Amino acid sequence: MRTTLGAEFAAALHRHRDRTAVESGARSWTFGEIDRWSRAVAAQLRAHGVAPGDAVALHLQNGVEFVVVDVAVALLGAVKVPVNPLLPADTARYIVAATRARVVVADPALGVEIPGPVILLDDLADPTGPPLTPSAPVGPGARAAIYFTGGTTGRPKGVVHTQASAVAVQYAQLLEAEIVQDDRLLLTTPLAHAAGLFAQSALIRGATSVIEPGFDADGVLAALRDRGITWTFLVPTMLYRLLDALDGPEEFGLRTVVYGAAPITPGRLARALEVFGPVFVQLYGQTECPNWGTRLAKDDHDPARPDRLDSCGRASIMADVAVVGDGSAFVPAGETGEVCLRSPYVLEGYLDDPAATADKFLPDGWIRTGDVGFLDDGGYLHLRDRRADMVISGGMNVYCSEVENVLAEHPAVAQVAVIGVPHDDWGEAVHAVVVGSLDVDELLSWSRGRLAAYARPKSAELVAELPVTPFGKVDKKALRAPHWAGRDRAIG
Repeated sequence: MRTTLGAEFAAALHRHRDRTAVESGARSWTFGEIDRWSRAVAAQLRAHGVAPGDAVALHLQNGVEFVVVDVAVALLGAVKVPVNPLLPADTARYIVAATRARVVVADPALGVEIPGPVILLDDLADPTGPPLTPSAPVGPGARAAIYFTGGTTGRPKGVVHTQASAVAVQYAQLLEAEIVQDDRLLLTTPLAHAAGLFAQSALIRGATSVIEPGFDADGVLAALRDRGITWTFLVPTMLYRLLDALDGPEEFGLRTVVYGAAPITPGRLARALEVFGPVFVQLYGQTECPNWGTRLAKDDHDPARPDRLDSCGRASIMADVAVVGDGSAFVPAGETGEVCLRSPYVLEGYLDDPAATADKFLPDGWIRTGDVGFLDDGGYLHLRDRRADMVISGGMNVYCSEVENVLAEHPAVAQVAVIGVPHDDWGEAVHAVVVGSLDVDELLSWSRGRLAAYARPKSAELVAELPVTPFGKVDKKALRAPHWAGRDRAIG
């Protein structure tokens, strides 16, 4: 069995050399062309001093070049550091500095000046350049990638993954995301985030990645109609925009839609099933255990089974899931606690942070997720909140996701996020931030018969849209900021 990404890519690029690997813009590239180009870029990186184990940062927008550099780094046995192009400039520079990147491959169109050796996109070696001369291969325990957490509660942390974990997550992903050789994957979210792992899967399987610079509802619908797309990755907000953009009944050739970041609301799911069919797979993971901690399968997406739709599925094929209480002891089904995961693709550790690494791990390879939830009798994981997100009002725990699910049932609510705001008596009070067409007093009154008194929003505000992080999740830090300004703590 191959135990490094470089070996996986090399074998796949040769095996599928005459098939189409990538489509981007109006062009396409075969696996053989990606092979030649990536080896030329690998030689270019080596000429800039990159050796096995050195970090190479990719500050690139979506495009074929990202895939080429990704493969080149793996062929060298170097360490990939993807820098999300949506991140602020200071955060991008922080990531490059923290990883001590030997070289940064950067797109000047992003307008971010990064110190150190930089290969600009326009100067990237073309496929006619000299190919990489093979060197001694790295082992499965060598570093393969350093990913960074979202950073919504402070500086992002570097999450180190080895070659063995990078390969293991691909094996899990090929099975759980149901990627097959004749699939055409539409990738619209940043390749520097989860979509980059799906592009790797497509290469390894021999499928085709259709890469778009970003998400646009009309553009995605056009691609689904005209480009033979069979597989895509979305966050629920994107799915809602697709449904809203449809003018009438249509037929699409989608076989699989993988989504994450949040569950699909039952009403929207019923409509999505009518339009796209039984194609939905929900993933749950985190940067420290990428993508496949749990999986909600296609046949679980049944509007008649709200208990299943409330969950994020059961343990992935190569993962274990458990819930621990305050004393780090496992708790039985139905009891709420911190969700923990174990798999061959958990992080090696946090970059230059042994204290955070020690705090992350429990005995026997388990890691803490920081998420609060419970397992039901069928082994389905039900998330209730992130620990840092939970509102404690008058000593009572309020799980924001539960309140959000109830408020989302109001027909005039398009989106809602619940946060804690300061309160002199209770420490925190529940506050709803709503996208919709209704009066906030009406919503507060409507919630009275549907939520416990301590969990009901005490205030609400209407906004045009909810802010999101560069990773597509609602940015609750940004929502809380104006309410907690001038205070030492952002919780009550």
